[in-house]
Amino acid sequence: MKSQGKLHSLNAWERKTASSSSLVTPTGVAGLDTILPGEGWPKSGLVEIIVPDEYTDAAFLVMPALVRLSQQGRWVAMVSPPCQTRARLFTDADINPARVLQVNPHPGRSALWTAESMLQSGTCGAVLAWPNCNTELMDKRLQKAAAKGKALGILIRYEGLSIPPSGVDVRLKLAVCAAGKAVYLVDSQGEMLSGAALAG
Repeated sequence: MKSQGKLHSLNAWERKTASSSSLVTPTGVAGLDTILPGEGWPKSGLVEIIVPDEYTDAAFLVMPALVRLSQQGRWVAMVSPPCQTRARLFTDADINPARVLQVNPHPGRSALWTAESMLQSGTCGAVLAWPNCNTELMDKRLQKAAAKGKALGILIRYEGLSIPPSGVDVRLKLAVCAAGKAVYLVDSQGEMLSGAALAG
């Protein structure tokens, strides 16, 4: 019985991958597309990137997509970004700085509530947020908001704060060591499914 359930789950994953190819956009990062369902970022969906700590900048994984979105006239929004990511998005030579927006939540409003509002607004092509908490319910709400607003939501979470289960469309884990960087596709329970080394 257990093996049949697992087989059904794997088949469902394969069907989702095969049917979603027209709903994704290439990442522009060598080696990354090959491990993603549909071989790209979801055009309307929620992505979680787990990084080792607050000093690890994961923006390079999404920069090519953000550059394209900034040139299409929709906002690329950051909710309470760390300094290194904010600097990268405002100074990158290829991105349109006039379409980059930094939002600091009003006192009493959480970063996730702000991200949800911006995702469903329809005016943002992408919304990046650095939540300091993790709940499957909030992930589902953000996922629904991204679908409604036809936006790409990106949650960057620190390893110690990211715990299963997760309600996002795509979940990645970035590993950094002396030999270089690697990125892994993980499931909702944190199990690694595939991985790729990253150039540079």
